[in-house]
Amino acid sequence: MRKYGIDRLLLLVVLLCGCQREQRQPKEYDYYILADVEGCAECQVRLAFNDFTTIKILDSTVYKNGRFALQGKITQPGFYYVWYNSRTDKTVSGAVQVYLPADSIHIEAAKNNVRNKFYRRPDMGSYLKNTVVFSDAPQQKELEQYLLMQDSLWHQFFTDKALVTAKFTQTFGSGNQALTEQWADSVRNFDYRVAGYWSSAADLFIQQHPASEVSLYALLENRNDRAAVERFRRYYQAMPAPVQASFYGRILDKQLARSESRNQNNQRFMGSYVGSLAGKSPVGEALNAGQLFKRNKLTLVTFWASWCGPCRMEMPKYRRLYQQYNRQGFGMIGVSLDTNHNNWLKAIAQDSLQMPHVSELKGINGEDIRRFEITGIPANLLVDDTGKIVAVDISFPKLQKQLQQAF
Repeated sequence: MRKYGIDRLLLLVVLLCGCQREQRQPKEYDYYILADVEGCAECQVRLAFNDFTTIKILDSTVYKNGRFALQGKITQPGFYYVWYNSRTDKTVSGAVQVYLPADSIHIEAAKNNVRNKFYRRPDMGSYLKNTVVFSDAPQQKELEQYLLMQDSLWHQFFTDKALVTAKFTQTFGSGNQALTEQWADSVRNFDYRVAGYWSSAADLFIQQHPASEVSLYALLENRNDRAAVERFRRYYQAMPAPVQASFYGRILDKQLARSESRNQNNQRFMGSYVGSLAGKSPVGEALNAGQLFKRNKLTLVTFWASWCGPCRMEMPKYRRLYQQYNRQGFGMIGVSLDTNHNNWLKAIAQDSLQMPHVSELKGINGEDIRRFEITGIPANLLVDDTGKIVAVDISFPKLQKQLQQAF
């Protein structure tokens, strides 16, 4: 009798575990994507999903011509990429964003433009320039509305840049060298303002669609615009609770929290010491950071990269402080997150960054990046003559005031 009771108990446990496993299985959604891509002979096609931490390739195959179909199952509704490229014609390639699941998706991509007015550069172009997506998912239509807003502001960026360039041209022959240099800096740094224009597209879209899944996606796409973090948080908090708790809502909340707490979290490095830096100089030599620190009363170790627009806007400002106070005891070291040596050297030359530089040329996988837990750039550490960190991510106005007081 006792054995029978134990057997029944074991059977009940097995059944309960089986039920729990069934409940934990994610829901699956079927997808079927039909595409016609003009001129895509030997067409390499991939389906991918970006969760803003990793890009996962879900399907990859090769078709003889540009007519192909992708079919399968997904477990997460959201925005997916269909990447294609011809193995025989390098001019035929593209990336199309589609919302899944959808009952019907048909992609038609042409070699020539299907829209007469589209301003984004080819290397940063949207699929809307030469592609039409037929889909019954409402999110697809909203996504394309957002992309068109983004393109409109991209056009405005070029219009504004042309005005600034014209102002610079007008200074020629004025005899005012300071004014000419001021406008020259404005022209040189204008390209790095584009992040602000693109984030404005998210602003415009969310005002029209305050509870849209596409609004969350737009905010996530522009999450690295540090100037926009505060207002993005306000948009998020104004959304309905179910939207905040959605897949993209949870990711956005974490990404915003990471940016908001960055300075506070980095303060644990206050009082610790920078004994050395792992990178090499542009000519491949090690830099004796400790010796450089001893030579100066204060040294700013600034983390940047040639591809980082906000960094390229900030670095010339800090460099001017370096020029002003270098002889009095203020030093600077640029630590680059670049992986391309030529791009790194080109940025140093373009922005006239005459100061010591080092890079491991490992991007975000560098030893110093991990050691100081740099999660976003621009970032900096201000150290004294012993190498002790006295400030983290110090802003330009605060550094300027501190140097005025110190010297």
